[in-house]
Amino acid sequence: MKFSKIVAIDYTGIDEFIHEELKGLCEELVMYEDIPVGDDEIVQRAEGADAILVSWNTPVSRAVIKRLPTLKYIGMCCSLYDEESSNVDIQAAQAQDIIVRGVKDYGDDGVVEWIFSELVRLFKGSGNVQFREEQIELGGVKLGIIGLGTLGQMVADAGMFFSMDVCYYNRNKKEGTGFAYLALEELLKTCDVISTHLPRNTNVLGSAEFAALGNGKVLINTGLSPSFEINAFDRWLECENNYALFDVISLSEDLRKKYENHPRVIMSKTVTGFTRNARRRLALKVLENILIP
Repeated sequence: MKFSKIVAIDYTGIDEFIHEELKGLCEELVMYEDIPVGDDEIVQRAEGADAILVSWNTPVSRAVIKRLPTLKYIGMCCSLYDEESSNVDIQAAQAQDIIVRGVKDYGDDGVVEWIFSELVRLFKGSGNVQFREEQIELGGVKLGIIGLGTLGQMVADAGMFFSMDVCYYNRNKKEGTGFAYLALEELLKTCDVISTHLPRNTNVLGSAEFAALGNGKVLINTGLSPSFEINAFDRWLECENNYALFDVISLSEDLRKKYENHPRVIMSKTVTGFTRNARRRLALKVLENILIP
């Protein structure tokens, strides 16, 4: 697929890996290294482009798409699970005959590494806090996965490596996983550690679910948004033996500030799945998408 003008409208992290390849696919290439503020700046950056590249940070709304009459292709430099969780208005793009392609499974390894490095630190007390009065091993701890997609499966597999007792809840029961399926309420009641792996804007934990989860538990959220109602989570967190592990990408700026000094909230300092390795995998997948006839 050949273009007149390709614009990366925000920082995608892929430029150093495929810059020359992208140059060969267009007459003009523009790569921005920051995040635009508001629709007007997005439109200004994309003006005249027939292809744009965009990360998960920037929404490409219906209003933006309508103001870009030359646009023919949107390359999402991020995961595309479904229309509801996408930061690009897929229906608006399709209405203008614009091709939208996203990627999957490029940053999962780094997320899994971070989850288990922080669990070990928490259970061993080698960080700032310790889960129990005496340090314990992960072996025998019951791990509940909510959302058994690619990343959920990888976390489950890693849990098995550490001899954890792994079970899962998913919208649809999966065959041949090797893990026990539990209804959500039972999973929350019986598991010591809950790790959620869901598309953006998918909320599964409210007041009733946190009541079922109870005390003396660890909640992990590494997705692009919280998987829970904030007020219900705050009430649950008031118990002194409840802990939360957050990838910084899963919280908005105001929530990061809210929890950054909380003694039982462990928050990553960087986006755990956006390693150099992951950026290279992402770049190659974005390029592969563009090259599809």
